[in-house]
Order: sequence, then C-alpha cells, then structure tokens
Amino acid sequence: MAPNKDAPAALSALAVGKSYGAVRALDSVTLIVQPGEVHGLIGQNGAGKSTLMGIASGAVVPDSGQVLIDGESTIGDPQRARQLGLAMVRQEPALMPDLSVAENLYLGVAEALRPSISELEPWSAGLLKRWRAETTIEPGARVNTLTSEQRFIVDIVRALACNPRVLILDEPTEHLQSKDVERLFECIAEVTAGGTGVIYISHRIREVRQIADRVTVLRDGQGQGTYEVNGLSEEKIIELIVGAAVSAEFPAKNTRRNSPPILEVENYRGHGIDNVTIKLLPGEIIGLAGVDGNGQRDFLRALAGLNPGEGNVSVNGRPVTLRHPDNATRAGMQFISNDRHAESVFEDLSITANFSLRSLAKDVKGGIVNSRSEGRRAAESLSALAVKFGSRDDPIRSLSGGNQQKVVIGSALAAEPTVLLVDEPTQGVDIGSRLEIYRILRKTAAEGGSAIVVSSDAGELAGLCNRVLVFSRGAVAAELSGEKVTENEIISAILTATNVRQGLHAKASRASAGPSKFTQMLSTDWAPLVMIAIVVTALGAFTAVLSENYLSARNFSGMLALISTLALAACAQQALMLVGGIDLSVGPLMGVIVVSQSFLLSGPLSGLGVIGSVVALLVIAMLVGTFNWVLVEPVGLHPMVATLATFMALQGVSLVLRPTSDGLINEAVMDIININLGFIPMTFVVVVIVAICLDFGLFKRYLGISLRGMGSNADSARLAGISPAKTRLIAYLSCSVLAGMASIPLLGQVGVGDPRAGIDYTLMSIAAVVIGGGSLFGARGSFVGAVLGAILIAQVNVATTFLGLSEAWQAYLLGAMIIAAVAVHSKSRQLVLAG
Repeated sequence: MAPNKDAPAALSALAVGKSYGAVRALDSVTLIVQPGEVHGLIGQNGAGKSTLMGIASGAVVPDSGQVLIDGESTIGDPQRARQLGLAMVRQEPALMPDLSVAENLYLGVAEALRPSISELEPWSAGLLKRWRAETTIEPGARVNTLTSEQRFIVDIVRALACNPRVLILDEPTEHLQSKDVERLFECIAEVTAGGTGVIYISHRIREVRQIADRVTVLRDGQGQGTYEVNGLSEEKIIELIVGAAVSAEFPAKNTRRNSPPILEVENYRGHGIDNVTIKLLPGEIIGLAGVDGNGQRDFLRALAGLNPGEGNVSVNGRPVTLRHPDNATRAGMQFISNDRHAESVFEDLSITANFSLRSLAKDVKGGIVNSRSEGRRAAESLSALAVKFGSRDDPIRSLSGGNQQKVVIGSALAAEPTVLLVDEPTQGVDIGSRLEIYRILRKTAAEGGSAIVVSSDAGELAGLCNRVLVFSRGAVAAELSGEKVTENEIISAILTATNVRQGLHAKASRASAGPSKFTQMLSTDWAPLVMIAIVVTALGAFTAVLSENYLSARNFSGMLALISTLALAACAQQALMLVGGIDLSVGPLMGVIVVSQSFLLSGPLSGLGVIGSVVALLVIAMLVGTFNWVLVEPVGLHPMVATLATFMALQGVSLVLRPTSDGLINEAVMDIININLGFIPMTFVVVVIVAICLDFGLFKRYLGISLRGMGSNADSARLAGISPAKTRLIAYLSCSVLAGMASIPLLGQVGVGDPRAGIDYTLMSIAAVVIGGGSLFGARGSFVGAVLGAILIAQVNVATTFLGLSEAWQAYLLGAMIIAAVAVHSKSRQLVLAG
C-alpha cells in the first residue's frame, strides 16, 4: 500500500530534543510517518535513533518537542503509547527469559487482545503458525531455551499480534535467516496494506532501500533530512550517514605470504561438523560461509574450545587439544562471539576492565594489578581503534553497539593472538563503525596476524577475506580464492552445495542430540516438587524402620503443626522472591505480631477482642510491607539492606514491649488455633489450600504471570506494560500478610508473648524456598514447592531426633540439601540451555 500523504500522520515526532548531561543526544529532530508507509530511520550507532524511538514509545521523556500518535501525545507514558497502537521490536528482544513463549505473547499484547488463560496455548500456537506454518517454536518453551533467532521471531510475532497502528522495527533481521527475512518483509507488506506506519531501523542499507518508501537520516543527534528512496543511491546514503563521501568500503587485501601454515586442522569432527580440514597462512583472513546451521559457526566455536570435537589441530606446528576455552587461549586463539551481550562483554564493568580482562597478566606485578599500566594500555587501544566514549571508567553498556564491538576486538588483539576467531564481526554495527572494524582486521592481517571470520553477509566475506570456505551439512563444500572471492560466487557456492551429511562421531552425535528428557525434566519448575517428595518419603521410611515411634499419630500431628508455621513463612518469602526481592524481616514480623497478640488475647475472650486482634495483625503486616517497599522502591535501598534494617527495628519493638516472655494467650484461642482433623492440624490443611490457590494464581492469572515476569526481567516487564512499582508493592504486601498469617500457628505453639519467637524463621523460610525450587534472582519456584521445602526441613529435624543425632547433624543435612537442590536444578538448566 502506498503511503497516504493526505491522512493524519500515524506518528509525528516534532522538534524533539534530549540531552544527557553535556551530551546532546537529539537536537530538534523531526520525524513524520504516514499511514501505510515504511519509513527507514538510518544513522550510525550513537546518532540518536534509539533515543528517538525511546521517546516515541513513551519510555524516555524529551527535554523539548512533542510526539503524537494519531494526534495524541505519548510523552513519558509507555502505557498510553501502547494503547494508541505503538508496538516495537527492539535490537535486543524485550522478552522475559524465565517465562514461556505463550506467557510472553500474553503479556505483550493489550488486555482487549488477550485470550482467557485456558486458551493461552492454542492462541499462542496460532500466532506462531501465522508466522510460519512449520515453525518449531513451542508455546510452552521457556524463552531462555530458545536460539537467538527464535527469540527475535517471538518478539516480532508479539509485536504483530498487537495489531499496531505504528510498528517500530529496530535491526529486525540481524539474527534472522534469509527465509525469515523474506517472511518479515511479507508481514511488513501485510500490515502497511492495512494502514500501519512502519519505522524500519537498520544498518543494512540494501534492506532499507528494498523495503522503505522514505528514509530519514540522523547524524550526531541531528536530522539530515527525509528523502524518497527512489533515486537515492547507496553511495549517497552512506555519505549522508557518515558525513563525507566514502571511496571504498573495504581496505585493500594484503598478498598471501609464502610461509608455513600458522594453523592446521585435519579431519576435525564434532558437534555439527564432519571431517573438516583447513590450513591458515600468516597474514590471511579466511571466511566461513553457508546457510546458517550448516556447521560454519559450530566449527569456529570448536576451534575456540566451546564445542566438543576430535581431530588433529596444530598451531605453529605444535599439536593442541581443544577440550576447553583455556586450551584454545593458551594455544594463541582468541574468540569474539556473535552474541556480544551474552558472551563478549561484561555490561556493568568499566570500559577499561572489559578491555584488559583478556590480557590482564600484562598489568599484574607481584600479584597486584597495576592500574596505571592497565589504564595506559586501554587508552592507547581506545585511541587507535577510534572508540567514542565519555570516561574509561563508564560501564561498557553506556557505549553504542559499534563502539562496544571495537572494544571487544581491541581486547582480543591486546592478548596478541596467533589466530583471531570472529563470529559476525559487524552484526548490529553502523556503517562508520563497520568500516573501522574492516580496517582493524585488515591491518592486523597486514602485520602478520591471521583470522577466521564467520559472516552471514556474502558481500562482507568477499570484501574482507583472502579465501572463503563454504560449508554445507557440516563439511566444507567449496573453497574460493583469488578472483573467485566475490559475492556472486559465494552465494552461488552456497546455493549449489550438494554435500550429504555423514554420520557424526559417536561423541559428537550424543552432544548434538541435546539434553536428555530426564535432564529437561529436572530443569522444570515442578521437578523440585518430585525430588522433595522422593527424599521426604525415603527419609521417613528409613527413620520408621529404625524407630517405631516415628509413625505415631502424636509425632505426625506435632510435626505438621511445626510445618504449618514454616510453610506459611516460606510462602511469604516466595511471594517476594518471585520479583527478585528478599525479606529478612519475616521472622521478627511474626515475632512482633505474636507479642502484640499477647496483649490483645491474654484476657477474657470477646468478639470485639478477636476482631481487634485480626485488625491489628493485618495493620502491622501491611505497615511493615509498605515500609519495606518504600525503602526499596522510592528510596532505592537494596532489598537485603532495607529489610535487615526492618529486622532490627522490629526485634527492638518486640523487646521493648515484652523484655521477657509474658502474657499467656487465652486458652479458647489456643484451642481454636490447635484444632485437629484426626491427627492433622487444621492449620496445615489451611496452609495446603492457601499454597494451591496461590499457585493457581501464579500460573493461571495475569497478576501471577506479571510477578514472575518482573522477576525474570524488570525492564522487559515494564516495556510489556507491567508497572514495576505497583508490582513490587503487591509482592511486599503479600509477603508481609502471609508472614502475619504464619504468626497464627506460631502463636498456637508458643502460647505466650515471646519476643524471640520468630527470629529463626527468617533463614529457615529462605532455605525452604530455595530447596523448593525458588531463586534469589526471581521468577522461579512455586508456593507448593515452598511448602514441600518446609516439609523436608521439618522432616530432617524430626528424623535426626529419632535417630539420636545431634543438632549439628541437622545443620549438616540442611546445608547439604540446599547445595544439592541448587546444584541439580542449576546444572540441569545449564544443560538444557546449552542443548
């Protein structure tokens, strides 16, 4: 559909300005997108594209100007932008990794477009099938188990599911195979035919010229004009982006040296590769090409020691074994990953630290890092590589993608590698930084260094490499050299490869098969429940064999009463740990409520007194929850620091009110609390019902999915329309109210105002959650799992008593169980992610 120039603009960004300190990110930039138009937005990294789109989405507030969608302002209001029909696919997918694909799709669309939870799986499957009928992405798959390409597809599908009025696509094809790029372009044609305005951001100029109707160019935060794509040459676009005419995209190639090979690989077989043999000469750059998934990337990672394999490898004539990245590093090979954020940079560390980590030994004297030497080397490298930065002490995440990539390359070169292994050297990098990276690699080769480069861009390989090896089905199908190293020849070799994949070596075959079903089962949220049930049963059976009194009704009644208190405290802790928080004040809160109840329920029982005690319990719990939230959210304290302060304050209040245990609880109240159904305490029945209901809400209701989403990735959750402050407030209040409920069975156990009654429950509640599958990082676990964790802890305490073991053994066993639970669950997740 041709853009409707007479209709009101789909999106208008008018004279937008934004500064960060002394840096002027945007200087009176105007962008107008018409309905049904594909509008290209191009410029180097750091030109202001992301800032402008952040302002358009309402996530960033400008200093001046206005942004309108269909004539209505969206400034500073992401929710309003979403309601008006803006959807955005970011350069890094804004997904919540611990949630399923279906849950991410569900949270990502407006409330009016969401299905009922019971229809979530088929609804999600339908959306994925609309992208591609033969898709292998399962709605129930956890996002962090997906490949990079699959995550991008999910993000694109989610944006399309919003039926957007304005669709922003930021580098959408960087991780897509050619067939999915074609499908994306088809989807763009479909939505523009319906009147959607599309903003297409890409460093791939040919794509922009192919898909866009008009382009707006940004340079150094200033608009360079809006142009019709027809008649605008590629050279002119580059000139507008860079600010000067570019004579040649690729530096001249140095001639190959007549020297012994610097790297020899013979008959190498492994994960995804069969019988690969190559020789790399000094000063040579070899490119690895092929349709994605045909082994070229597997081979590069094998050389880096990241993938298992077998064969003969020698560097400078010396045999090497590549079983671990350390082996490859010691052999003189440095690897630069295509997934910069996950594998190449430490985002919260400084630019200097990211530079020096690969060659830190050069700055160490007497076991101490010489900061002056480190800083000097970093400054020299950053200057030589033309990296644009504010301060070397700034975190590397403050740099643009192109400048981050140059720091990574500089870090690898500082280690003085024999062979540089580079996967997608210019992925997500602007044209200016791309030219710098080409210059760096060619200069390295001219000085005698060698490199092996994987790239999905045939033109990049043709311009950069001396030779290109084309992979097909895990083996080298063709070798191109000399005048044959052209874009057309590379593409032709890829398309005409006829290799048949041979049977993989047994070890490689097992590795490529991925994690076993058992390993996948261990990585699920429900696996800890099964494992705990097995351990509880086994430990109970063992204890019963050695002590006949263990199976008595009296023992089980007492044990279940103890479990009731700990289980509710664990549920309280789980509610907050879901969002990545932790509450050290849970135990003292239970204690201060017990003390307060000893004043309210110590005399004759009356209806008014009972009502007053319940109100007091809820008020105290909610005041403490709100106070903790205020310290963490508005004030900005770390949750452990904030709740530790509350811990000490509450414990002080308890000791002031009851310096010693006093104030017997009314017997009628005690009888009600300790009522049994047979030998089972009513409090335990209530706990089980509460945990089941909470888990139903956690996995089958919007609020529960939101809590897990916030714990999985707070930024992605916010972009999905979840309010961080509101969600955390709900978590803190839920934690405190559940802790208040836990004080009721505790009251039935102590029967008196004991100021120290709840102290032990803080650490025990955390232990129960961790054993039950919860995580201190958020998003993991379940309330039933927390209850089972509490059951196991109580089981251990009781069993050691019946077995005549000391209290020390209780500590040993609990510590061992926590380590085992975390280790098994974490290792199984690692294996699943690696598979």
